[in-house]
Amino acid sequence: MEISQPAPHAIAEKREKTTWQYAVAGSRDLRIDMMRGVALVMMVVAHTEVMSIFNIFTWERFGLTSGAEGFVILSGFMLGMLNRTRLQKAVLLTISWALWRRAWKIYLVNIIIILSILLLSHLYFINTFEVTHFTDRFTGTSWSLFPTSPQIRDTWFNIILYLQIGPHQTQILGLYICLLLISPLFLWLLRKGRVFWLLLLSLTLYCFWQIHPLRITESEFEFAFPLLAWQLIYVLGMCCGWYKEELFSLAQTPGGKCLLVLLVAIAVALAFIAQNHTNPFIPPGLMLHVITPEDFNAFYHTWAAKNGLGPVRVLNDISLLVTVYLILTRYWTPFYRAFGWFFIPLGQRSLYTFTVHVFVVLAVSQFVTFGLWRQAWFTNTLIHASVLGVLWLLAKYHVGGRWIPN
Repeated sequence: MEISQPAPHAIAEKREKTTWQYAVAGSRDLRIDMMRGVALVMMVVAHTEVMSIFNIFTWERFGLTSGAEGFVILSGFMLGMLNRTRLQKAVLLTISWALWRRAWKIYLVNIIIILSILLLSHLYFINTFEVTHFTDRFTGTSWSLFPTSPQIRDTWFNIILYLQIGPHQTQILGLYICLLLISPLFLWLLRKGRVFWLLLLSLTLYCFWQIHPLRITESEFEFAFPLLAWQLIYVLGMCCGWYKEELFSLAQTPGGKCLLVLLVAIAVALAFIAQNHTNPFIPPGLMLHVITPEDFNAFYHTWAAKNGLGPVRVLNDISLLVTVYLILTRYWTPFYRAFGWFFIPLGQRSLYTFTVHVFVVLAVSQFVTFGLWRQAWFTNTLIHASVLGVLWLLAKYHVGGRWIPN
């Protein structure tokens, strides 16, 4: 009796489908690195304030979310995942000391950035306006982020020491420092199996801020990234990283698969809503107009505000990251071949790249007038591509990596 053999093309097709899935040996998850790289690119494009094709793809186009949230969530995820393994070999005090040293190193880098900008601002041939001011590009109104009048020595000491001044492009570093300082408490609760109490505490602080916006530090970063609000997504990321293997197992169960389908559906629905954005700088022809501007603005500012991390925005952050992770898992090979060479080096050195990008932005501002109303698509796209290319080269070869933390 002759047994029929599958056709060669069918075998090749099956093999191709199999090899498309993520199957990279080693403990490092390159999908996370690629996602961090994407989040970093979104932030760099936003900080190099010209309107280009890059903005069309990075400016809340795939959901009501930004690169900053992805950066914070994935940082928490990596910290939770790595330290669960480390705590099997080292005591919590050792891990805590390493986290505090890391926070101190980033703090010093932040101080150096502030002092560098102050020194550069005294050179008549360097224009530091774009890193010493925050400008509302819609109205053209600018606010100085550095003192505009002479200050006594003690005042200078305090405003620098407490990070009360600094470029708006690196404000998130102040948030990251505070989160690292309190991370040992989060790890202690996770190690004790008290994840429920950790999440309850984090959610309570988040809800308290939504009702009573309160700055608990005097640092400048709290205007854009209030600690009590943004700690929630960091804690969520850390918990997911800590229970990564358990969540992967849960995803294989019928209930887990239903949850994944629900999260993907939420991501798709919110992506559709985002296409109705009232962003005045995006050409109207590239947006949907199913939802009226009044309804969208009411929904956006009530439930998906960026600085305060509205609850819908938090939901969008989670659902979108899960969806992208699933896509990368299923179709890793084509995405890796097309984009891995660029995004992965940036993602693996995301903190390093983010630290140096402020000086790249400063250099560009010497030759380019920032503004979002001028839609010189070719020129501005070339500017963004050049900035990202320089940062990629710096990250690829880790220039100055001995002194700049990663």
